[in-house]
Amino acid sequence: MIRRVLGVLLLLGVVGGSGHAQQRDEPLRFRVSDPNQVLYRLAVGGVIGFGDLRQVADTLANDLAMAGLFKLLDPSSYPPGLASELPQSTNVADWSQVGAQGVIKAKVSGKQVEFWLWEVSKGNFPALQKVYADEDLRHATHRFANEVVRYFTGEDGIFDSRIAFAAGRGSDLEIYSVDFDGSNQRRVSNMGATSILPRWSPGGRELAFTSFLRGNPDLWIVSAGGGRARRVSKWPGLNSGASFSPDGGKIALTLSKDGNAEIYVLRNDGSILSRLTSDPGIDTSPTWSPDGSQIAFVSNRRGNPQVWVMSASGGGQTRLTYQGSYNTTPAWSPRADRPLVAFTGRDEKNRFDIFVIDPRSKEVGRVTQGSGSNESPTWSPDGRLLAYTSSRGGLWVMNLQTHFERQIYSRMARDPSWGPRGSR
Repeated sequence: MIRRVLGVLLLLGVVGGSGHAQQRDEPLRFRVSDPNQVLYRLAVGGVIGFGDLRQVADTLANDLAMAGLFKLLDPSSYPPGLASELPQSTNVADWSQVGAQGVIKAKVSGKQVEFWLWEVSKGNFPALQKVYADEDLRHATHRFANEVVRYFTGEDGIFDSRIAFAAGRGSDLEIYSVDFDGSNQRRVSNMGATSILPRWSPGGRELAFTSFLRGNPDLWIVSAGGGRARRVSKWPGLNSGASFSPDGGKIALTLSKDGNAEIYVLRNDGSILSRLTSDPGIDTSPTWSPDGSQIAFVSNRRGNPQVWVMSASGGGQTRLTYQGSYNTTPAWSPRADRPLVAFTGRDEKNRFDIFVIDPRSKEVGRVTQGSGSNESPTWSPDGRLLAYTSSRGGLWVMNLQTHFERQIYSRMARDPSWGPRGSR
């Protein structure tokens, strides 16, 4: 039974195999969806004090690099003594000589860390100053990086989010999660059976996933922090590929209880609200648009798997992808102001890579190329980054604007799902 169901999931790829004007007394604001944004030149001016200084410096540099808003200046370009000067003696005019538009410094005192941000054009009074006490230094650094992003964009950063995935050996898979940068691994499920396809609830409090604990691929929900899971859908056959609606009130799911894999919408208690598809082909992998009005999904109703889209009530089912003969694992961007669907596509060399498509214009862009096979994309909460699995190993994250790519988790991982802000 497990082999047959996994075969269906594998078939559809469900299981992975321009400067701006600055107003007086206001921060220089970035439009986070502007692909032509000129990067803001930022100097991380050194971390002083006692404690794990390297962790703070490295975490801050990684966060700000992944944000895709800043060009981090090379510390080797700083004049002698500039990086180690005390925050209270900082003269931002000196930093303008190395081309910095902004300067960040930090002071660590055991479990307390204090951060400063200066804008060079505004003189020596800090634009931001934050103190975090009695908490993990990495978490405190993520919080300040979020403040920096908020200061410049008006939007929250994503550095307090987590990514869930399935991991293990062979078929002994459980659900795990890590911070967005791959640190702080946590085991979420404890099923003792193949558990796959985790998906976050909108509030980040729970994860839905499919498990074979009772011999059938049933849908379970567990607290994001781990604990006892509850079974919410146990129809014979597939109960897989769960996707919470943006308001958290419904779950789109693939069920094969009547013999064919179709898309249904369930209440959170597992009761069926409606059946959305009815086709001899296999329909799976539903993903909601950010406003909840549409659902993208995978269907092989015209031969090979392709991405389709329909209204949330099941009407107007139309094919979305035409380029390529094998397209799966759609993921709708959370940004309503820039609608995009990411998906896995197989190219002419029989390799899998990540693509994005605009549902309105049908314009397709390629995200990964020439670096192994890459599959199962999932969006960051701000719609600027994509995480995915790779044959190079583990989980990778790329900023779509800067194409900055980094491996965040090196061990085996599959079916990633990026949680909302605050899911840490």
